[in-house]
Amino acid sequence: MTTTVNYDAPPTISEFMLDDHPIRFVIGPYGSGKTTGCLMELARRMNGEYPDANGIRKTRFVVVRNTSQQLRQTVLPEIQKWLQPAYNFKVTDSTLQFRYSLPDGTKVESDWMLIPLDEPKDVQRLLSLNITGGWVSEIREVHLEIIESLFGRCGRYKSIGVEKSAWYGIIGETNPPDEDSAWYMKLEVERPKSWAVFKQPGGLEPKAENTEHLRPNYYQDLVDSNTSDWCDVHVHAKYGKSLSGQAVFRSSFRSEYHVSYDKMKPIDSYPLMVAMDFGRTPAALITQVDTLGRLNILAEATSSDMGLEQFVQSTLKPLLFQRFAGYPIFIVADPAGRQKSQITEESPYDCLRRLGFKSYAAPTNDLEPRLRAVEQLFLRNSGAGPALLIDGGACPVLVRSLKFEYRYRRKQAGELEDKPEKSHPASDICDCLQYAALGATGNYSAGVVNDSRPRPRKTLPVGAWT
Repeated sequence: MTTTVNYDAPPTISEFMLDDHPIRFVIGPYGSGKTTGCLMELARRMNGEYPDANGIRKTRFVVVRNTSQQLRQTVLPEIQKWLQPAYNFKVTDSTLQFRYSLPDGTKVESDWMLIPLDEPKDVQRLLSLNITGGWVSEIREVHLEIIESLFGRCGRYKSIGVEKSAWYGIIGETNPPDEDSAWYMKLEVERPKSWAVFKQPGGLEPKAENTEHLRPNYYQDLVDSNTSDWCDVHVHAKYGKSLSGQAVFRSSFRSEYHVSYDKMKPIDSYPLMVAMDFGRTPAALITQVDTLGRLNILAEATSSDMGLEQFVQSTLKPLLFQRFAGYPIFIVADPAGRQKSQITEESPYDCLRRLGFKSYAAPTNDLEPRLRAVEQLFLRNSGAGPALLIDGGACPVLVRSLKFEYRYRRKQAGELEDKPEKSHPASDICDCLQYAALGATGNYSAGVVNDSRPRPRKTLPVGAWT
């Protein structure tokens, strides 16, 4: 006889279960109900599979974790706790076999294969299966390539006569990975369209989830007993700090606030400020200060082992022509560019003027005021929101650099260097951002903007000297 399981999903888990992306992950703190949510989602999907001609709903899922011990100690007990009272199943050769009837007269036949990744043979076994879908537990501990390969096996197990599965794909849960990991890149910077990520609030936030099922003061006890870095990940649900360094604008840049993934358009008749960094890896940001005084970062251009003139002709000019034709433009760049070459007696600024650009040196090349100018914009609000807004779709290198690539390198003793690490193109594009921030603030900006506006031609009286 089948009994009823009462499950009330936390808000984020509910959104996760109702979503239909073929690859979905939940990120949250300890004790937030992530594991239970995933097993209930698999149970829901096996019940919702299309029945075949005999009224049987057939599915096959894999349940993956890094080691067999972790599967036995964390995943299997949760499945048994929630599903054993309701369903008749048996464990055979690390496979949970569910066999039961539904009230509509159909039957469920579902196999859940528990597969650890202890040894290479486990991986080979995983990637040779035809399955409906999979649940990968604690995804940050599993190689990203496993997800990508496993997805190719999904949707390939179905009953004869059933054309396609009602659902196929991969679900998973995890505590937040480190910010310089491959998982962070995939979840935050290069997330495919077929992926969806659901983030739960931190354990001490007002909207913390699943707290009614935890002992009193659970999260506060964790905070009192562990380091701040550990608590950032496991209590506050923040991405872990990089082991090799710390992002320069870690305390002020918030991607969810300072990055827009709606295409940003420049304001007509307002000039564009191109912030540039020179050297053998020239870079540029196309920016604009809007009517509210906000600095909008509209596009980026980077290079590798290239001279300035080649960069302007082959990369910068085509970008300006394609997206920003007709706008008045001026350049603010590295003051060191005023030095003339020993070979051609031409400075980078001379080159820019020869190529038709009005160009100006940023007021300083000192690192501290440059960083402070960016920091002040990140911490300030305008009437419409952040004082610095980035087009995330048009500036992926800048966004990735601000998140973790532009960083202070960590010494062997654990201390941080005094200056940001020189890494291309991260340091180049962030130098551009610093020049843009200097150019967008104070009287310097107003003078350059006024100088860049097109002026009406004066009509000389007849007979005047020209």
